[in-house]
Amino acid sequence: MIKKILLFIAIVSFVKVSAQDRIFTYTYQSGVLNKGQKEIEVWTTFLNGRNNFYKGIDHRIEFEIGLGAKLQTSFYLNYGYFKAIVEDNGIQNLISNTEYSFSNEWKLKLSDPVANRIGSALYFEYSLSPSTTELEGKIILDKQSGNFINAFNLVGEYVLEKAFSPNGTNIISTNENEVKVELNYGLAYRLKNNIHLGFELMNQNIIAKSKWENSVVLFGPSFSYSTNGFWINLSCMPQITNLKGGGLELTGNERLQTRLIFSYAF
Repeated sequence: MIKKILLFIAIVSFVKVSAQDRIFTYTYQSGVLNKGQKEIEVWTTFLNGRNNFYKGIDHRIEFEIGLGAKLQTSFYLNYGYFKAIVEDNGIQNLISNTEYSFSNEWKLKLSDPVANRIGSALYFEYSLSPSTTELEGKIILDKQSGNFINAFNLVGEYVLEKAFSPNGTNIISTNENEVKVELNYGLAYRLKNNIHLGFELMNQNIIAKSKWENSVVLFGPSFSYSTNGFWINLSCMPQITNLKGGGLELTGNERLQTRLIFSYAF
């Protein structure tokens, strides 16, 4: 009986500490919202440093709702833009591009990181834009032990993009596909009931035209603060190395990613 009471106290304490379903910005946790609970999340990711003076910002506005039966869904409006320098016949030009898309996420919690030996969840998301369709799946594992929280994600993503190119006086379109495999790990320590400090480790792999192009590793600190239904998470992720070739991969990847997410649950 005493053990059951202590377990109940631990679960309640965890729910109070983690009103949000995550304390990391890249690594997901198994928690979901209760039935009828709603949350608004605003994401901003700063992307800096490629070989061609690349600077970009990605924004996401998410509406999240708990459906009950350990299931939640989310709807995103995505907006991103970048500037970069390209060279054509020895002449450098500054180009910019803006992209819009819509995403829908589904997340099913299978086990709890406090009450069970390990927390787990399944995640699916699709994204649609005028030229791109993306399908993404995640296996989410996490565990809370005392003041420490561990989380691990195995992520697979399929991207189908329609590319346009000139052909004489005509414009032709071709379909290009890409597979992304990502490994995420986050470790955080609870300093106070509403403050966590830790780090995130991410390995991003790109496979295009049946060729494994790169395997980029990013690693950096993370911070989370929550109070009265509001929370804010921040991670700074510099690129450490490219396991496929060594050094840094700065053609299609950034030297530094910084992500800020803040949210309010109601």
